[in-house]
Amino acid sequence: MAKPDHATLVAMTGATKHFGGVRASAGIDFAVRRGEIHALIGENGAGKSTLMNILPGVITDYEGEVSIDGRGVRFHGPGDAQRAGIATIHQELDLVAGLSIAENMFLGREPRTRIRTVDQRAMRARASEHLRWLGVNLDPRRPVSGLRVGEQQLVEIAKALSLDARVLIMDEPTAPPPRSPGPRCSAPNWSCPRGPLSRRPRSPPTPACSAS
Repeated sequence: MAKPDHATLVAMTGATKHFGGVRASAGIDFAVRRGEIHALIGENGAGKSTLMNILPGVITDYEGEVSIDGRGVRFHGPGDAQRAGIATIHQELDLVAGLSIAENMFLGREPRTRIRTVDQRAMRARASEHLRWLGVNLDPRRPVSGLRVGEQQLVEIAKALSLDARVLIMDEPTAPPPRSPGPRCSAPNWSCPRGPLSRRPRSPPTPACSAS
């Protein structure tokens, strides 16, 4: 019996998805080992985003298998995937314009004081830690509405780090959102952490990108 490949972090086997009579993906095998970066390239409609939406639990009704560290999993939603260490940055960024950077990073999981109010000081401190580790000089109190698109993408990456992500999926990371004049942005150099970060993962997340 073959020994499991412990270096393989995530694997998809026979991933198949139909939308009505349209086959978006058919029998796709895909594996990511620790420290690897993958780019999926293809024409519009080739199934890149479909495949990358299966892995983080956005699409749940598919055929095939997904495994993490050699163990089969079946996510019932993005929350399950996040708890397993898989985070996604979608082409249309998932940020609330009226909230600050820190509030966006910890939306729905804000640190609390003893009397259960939001601990703004702790939230800003933790947000600053993740931003600083990425080498991003942004005030966590700053509203997201005032950020350029490239800066918003970095906030999304910092948010993923705050989830202790082991795998980071970026859907069309070089394309700005529709109707946005903002600059394009590439992923930071994961091999160069900037200073200690008490809550960061033991190793940088493995980026898995879906690109056009």
